This record gives sequence, C-alpha cells and structure tokens, in this order.
Amino acid sequence: MKKTGALLIGSALGLAAGQTMASGFGVSYQSVSAMGTAYAGAGVLSENASNQWYNPATLAGLKKTELSVAVHQVWVDTHFEADNDGAIQGLPLPPPIAAQTGVGAGDFEDVEPFVGSGFLAVPISDSMTFGLSVTAPFGTKIEYEDGWGNGYDLTALGLGPVTAGDAYSTESDLKTYNINPSIGIELSDSLSVGVGVSYQKLDADIRNSLTRLEGDDDAYGWNVGMTYSPDDNNHFGVGYRSEVSYEVEGDITFSPLGSALSTASGNPVAAGQYSGTADIDLPASLQLSYAGDLSDQTQILLGVEWMEWSSLDALVVESPDLAFQPTETFDWENAVRYSLGVRHSLNESTVLRFGVAQEESTQGTNNRSAISPDSDRVWATLGAGFTPMENMTIDVGYAHVFVDDADINRTDKGAQLKGTYELDADVIGAQMSYRF
Repeated sequence: MKKTGALLIGSALGLAAGQTMASGFGVSYQSVSAMGTAYAGAGVLSENASNQWYNPATLAGLKKTELSVAVHQVWVDTHFEADNDGAIQGLPLPPPIAAQTGVGAGDFEDVEPFVGSGFLAVPISDSMTFGLSVTAPFGTKIEYEDGWGNGYDLTALGLGPVTAGDAYSTESDLKTYNINPSIGIELSDSLSVGVGVSYQKLDADIRNSLTRLEGDDDAYGWNVGMTYSPDDNNHFGVGYRSEVSYEVEGDITFSPLGSALSTASGNPVAAGQYSGTADIDLPASLQLSYAGDLSDQTQILLGVEWMEWSSLDALVVESPDLAFQPTETFDWENAVRYSLGVRHSLNESTVLRFGVAQEESTQGTNNRSAISPDSDRVWATLGAGFTPMENMTIDVGYAHVFVDDADINRTDKGAQLKGTYELDADVIGAQMSYRF
C-alpha cells in the first residue's frame, strides 16, 4: 500500500504521540543543543548546523563548513486505567446491548525509541551558506498488550468475550524521513533570510483487531525563515515550514471481527485485503524565537512553536472494491508550545543550558486517539556544550516530560473505550559538531 501514514482507517488511526512525547505525532528531538533550552531560541541562534531545522536563516551565521550529528534515546512510561462503567453502544447491534463485564490489561509493550538526525552547513560565499538536514519529523512506535481496555461478554451475539481497546489499536509503526536542502543569506549585519525544500517519505503500518492499514508515499514541502537583530543585544527569528500533502496508496485488511462489525453497522464487507487510497496532510508549523543578551556570558531565550494539526480533520479511504468509504474522524486542535530558556557561557569551552516549556494537546476526551494518547505536557530540560578541541563541540542534554493524565471516551467502534492514560517520558541526547 502506498501508505497512509497517519492514518487510519476504519480502524483506527492515530499516530502516537504518546511514544514521541510531542503534540500529535510530531518528533521534537532533532537538535540536542536546542533541547537543552527546551527549544527556546532555537530559530534565532547559530550555535551549530542543527539550528537550520528551526529556521534556515540561521545558516547565514555559520562561516565554516560544519557537520552536526545528533542522537536521542527516549524512555516512555505509559499505562491505561479502564473505567468500570463502559457499555456496547454506537452501532445498531441486535439486543441485548452489553454492559461492561471486566477490565483488560492496560500496559504497553516496552518501546524505547532511538531518534537520530544529521545536519551539514557549507559556506559558498561570505554572505551565503548552503545547508542540508536529514531528520525524522513525524513518527510513532507503539504496541499494546493483547486484550486491553474495557471488557465485554458478547457471547449472546456470537462474538464471545472481547475488550474494547483491541478494536481501537493493537500496534502502530509510522515513520517519516525528511531530506531538506536549504540556503541562508546574510543581507546585512542585522538581517538574514533563508529558504529550503523538503523531500519527505512516509511509511506506516497501523493495526487493530478490526483492520490493518499498510502503505507508503513520498511528497514535497518547503520552509522559509528570517533573523533580525535591531541592536547588539536583541535577536529575533521566525521560521515557517509548510504542510506536506500525501496521496497514499495501499492496502486495508478487514479481520473476521472487523467484517462482522462493519456488516452489522450497515456496511457489509467480507474479511480480506482491499487496495485503496487516502489523502493526508501533515501539519504546517511556525517557529518564533528570541535571544536577549543579558551580559557577555548569559542569554535569555524565548520560543513559540505553532503546529496546524487541524489540517488532520478526517481520513477517508477510497477503494474501488468497497461500497463505502471507511473514515476516521480526528478533529484535532492546533497546538502551541511556549518555551523559556537560559544559555550561560562558563568560559570559552563550556556552555550551560536550562529550559522549561508548556505544550498544548491536540485532543480532548472525545477525540483522543488510542494510538496517539496526546495530552498537555510540561518539559524540564538541561544541557551543556563542551569544546574539547578547536574544531569540535560536544553537546549533551536531558529532558523530563510531565504529561497530564489523558481521559478517553470513544464509542465509534461499538465497544466503549473509557478510561485514563497515564504518561511521562525521559530523554537523553548527545550531539557532535565538527568544523572543517
């Protein structure tokens, strides 16, 4: 299937922000130096080649060829606690309508994402620098224990005991790869601009007990940015990254249970695999950054990142072999992250970083995705940069992500999924930058 990334279908789709610990299913972990200040100021500083991801205009501040490679290890602790008052509802099933009879597992299989990225900056004149980034800006890897969520006995309907959670998600594996050449141009001592083009590939495998969606596709996007320093102590940056629109081709597979429930709801379909297509738009983003020089050694940093997750309103699968269009409704909200950081130079070879950030959820109780248990969160970060030799810098960082408990109450698969996700995460990162 060509892919659907985020998608999903009649089954379920979501993308798991729970495993990436960012809004929607975005992956924040691109730059370790930026993580140290909770991404505050990331789009105005030219600390190393990784800043180009947040704003291509920062390339203009790099006057030597530089290669930066960053790696992040993520540990996510996720648990689902089912309520005890669910019911079978939402589909015109024959009587009797079943009340909840038990509670299934709530733990996730251990998934510890490892995220890597690479950046290159090459000056091509005194005022122009070429950049290239290779990143994974969206993705998720999540797997539930079998038989999770609210439990029901549907023996009277010939279906036996079932748990609601399996109908919403059993496993999700979604990846994107983004290659982004760009140019930063210094127009004057105070003003720089930048522009870039992205080639992005999406690969997804989204599963639940009703359906499985597999596919992949590639698409293009663009990004622009500007930095401006009205005086020696105040620096502003703005970067915009376009949405990336996919027309995914792939396969949707209905299980016997998925076939039975779809037929009971008025959309008869035989169990099996069907080819289809689906359109999906991954969100545009806007990054605002500020760096204020409090002294020769200390900067205060601010950042605001807006992501247009409302573009992910619904996913409709079209197939010439189906008499209906399986649809997953998202109705996600746009999300904003507010960041505050401090950057302090102890000496010429050591920099300390601290940061906090508050990030909004894309979802509420009634539209929370089981494969994307997104919720409001707070980041607390610290980091340091060391220059052991003239041409090399090593950055390290740590982040703890505090995530609000996330209630869910979904009935669109017939069996009510009702309960609370409990989430938090720890991230460590290391980055090496080498100047030639």
